[in-house]
Amino acid sequence: MPDPDASVVVPARDEGDHLERTLDALAAQRFDGRLEVIAVASGETTISVAREHPIVDRVLIDDRRAGPGPARNRGTTVADGDVLLFTDADTVVPPTWVRRHYRHYATPGVVGVGGPLRPLEAGIRHRACFRLLSDWWYRACWPLGFVQQPGPNCSVRRTAFEAIDGFDESLGFLEDTDLSLRLSREGTVVYDHTCPVETSARRQERVGYARLFLCYLVGYLEYAAPDRSPTRDHFR
Repeated sequence: MPDPDASVVVPARDEGDHLERTLDALAAQRFDGRLEVIAVASGETTISVAREHPIVDRVLIDDRRAGPGPARNRGTTVADGDVLLFTDADTVVPPTWVRRHYRHYATPGVVGVGGPLRPLEAGIRHRACFRLLSDWWYRACWPLGFVQQPGPNCSVRRTAFEAIDGFDESLGFLEDTDLSLRLSREGTVVYDHTCPVETSARRQERVGYARLFLCYLVGYLEYAAPDRSPTRDHFR
């Protein structure tokens, strides 16, 4: 069988109640190329859901449970696509998601793509805060060179990902921002505002938007510090 054109890696830690919805969305992709899906799973129920879903090509057991960065890296070690896409197990992508990301790589200098996040949960507060923090914030920062591909909605060109050694596994926070900034040294990282995904606001409901914003602000300041140490696990 020919190698896939694109590979989707889904880290899934104890997401047995949500993973099937994510995989159903990947099964509904309208993509003309060859697509493979790799789940990096932990938790008995989560592993079972991943193994039983027909869209999943490979299930890797996440014995380390060290976070999304290491899980994504592990998934890429068995992925065969020229374009690597990442989403999360509490996220629902639209049917054109893979196609919209993939089209950008027709431009040789493009090494990465990111898009906005929308809340799965209903409510004006969630919609407004997501629009501000997970779309307009990116639109404002991207032209300044502060590119931040969100983990649930990003993709990379494999050769560039390998050139920068993937996600920095020493980081417990902002690993997706760190990847984006290092990736931008290899070429162009595109922000596609027409390609949103819907993701759970569980963390925002548990932590609160004000505290979440403060955590990110502190994380950015730590990241900019000479020792670059945003290693605290802010959200567990």
